[in-house]
Amino acid sequence: MNDPKKIAVIISNMGGPDSLDAVGQYLYNIFKDRDIIDIPLPEFLRDPLVRWLAKKRAPESKEIYEKLGGKTPLTEITSQQARHLQDTLNKSADADFEVFPAMRYWYPFLEEVWKQVADQPFDKIVVVSLYPFYSTTTSGSLEKLIRRLLQTHPVAEDDLRIINRFGSHPLFISAIADTIKSVIAAHPQIAFRDILFSAHSIPMARIRRGDPYRDEVGEAVRLIQQQLPPELRVHLAYQSKLGPVKWLSPATSDKIEELAGQGVRNLLVYPLGFVADNSETLYEIGMLYRELAESKGISNYYRIDALNTDARFIQLLKELILQSLGLDLAD
Repeated sequence: MNDPKKIAVIISNMGGPDSLDAVGQYLYNIFKDRDIIDIPLPEFLRDPLVRWLAKKRAPESKEIYEKLGGKTPLTEITSQQARHLQDTLNKSADADFEVFPAMRYWYPFLEEVWKQVADQPFDKIVVVSLYPFYSTTTSGSLEKLIRRLLQTHPVAEDDLRIINRFGSHPLFISAIADTIKSVIAAHPQIAFRDILFSAHSIPMARIRRGDPYRDEVGEAVRLIQQQLPPELRVHLAYQSKLGPVKWLSPATSDKIEELAGQGVRNLLVYPLGFVADNSETLYEIGMLYRELAESKGISNYYRIDALNTDARFIQLLKELILQSLGLDLAD
C-alpha cells in the first residue's frame, strides 16, 4: 500500500501588527505594495513618499490598536482557522495535510512560509487566498507574489493550486445567511428590519480597469438576500477608504447617516468579505460606526462577527481544497 500523499495548504490573509511598536512598519509594508497604493513614481521617489505616508498614519493606527489590546486579533484567528482546517482535512481525505497560516504584510510572512513549504517534500501545495472576492488589490497581489517566489523557490506547476475567490460558493452564502438569522432569532425583543453589509472599499480606478470586485460583492449580497427573511431590508456600503482618490461608494458612514435619517432605529451590520475579525470589523464597524449610529438616533446597533472559526466556513475551505486537488468530498 502506497503512503498517503503529503499536501501543504497555505491560507493567506492580510495580517496585522503584533504590537504597537510594529504598527509603523506594518503600514509601510502595506503602502509599498503597488497593488494597494498605486503611485506612478520610480522606486527611488516612491519609497520615501510611502515611508512618509506610513509615519503620518501610524499615530492614528496605534490609537486604534490600543483599543484592541495592542495588536490585531486576525493573526491568532487565522492560526486557529489553520488548526481546525488541518484537523478536518486529515479526518476526511486519504492524504496527509499540513496547513500553514501566512500573512501578506506582517509575521508570519507569506514569503517565509512559502520557502519553508517549498523546501519540504510535499506532493502538492494549495494556496488559499482568504479574500472571498477577487480583486487585483488582494488575491491578484497575492498571485503576483507567488509568481515571484516561484523564481527563487520553484515547485512544479502541476503541483501547485491557487484558490483566489469563493464569494459566491453556496457554503459561504449559507454560512453568512444562517449567522444573520441566528442573530435575529437571539434578539426577539428587537424588531430588526435592516441589515447593512459593509465591505472593504477599493479605488474606482481599479474598477474602471476591469477589477471584478464590485460585481462579485454585489452578487454575494444578492445570493445572501435570497436566504434572508423577506421583510429584512438589505443595504450595501464600503469602508476603509485610503487617500484622496475616488473609491467605491457609498461609504459605510454615509449609509448609516442616510438610514438614520430615514427613521431606521434597529440596524444589523455584517462585515462582508472579512473572514476573520480585525481592526476594520472590531474598531471601524464595532466602535467608530456604532458611535456614529447612536449619535444619529439608531438605538439598537448590532455588529455581527466575521465567520472566524465557524465550522461551516472550515467546511467550505475543506471542500474548496479537495475539489482543487480532485479528491473525493466526504463528511
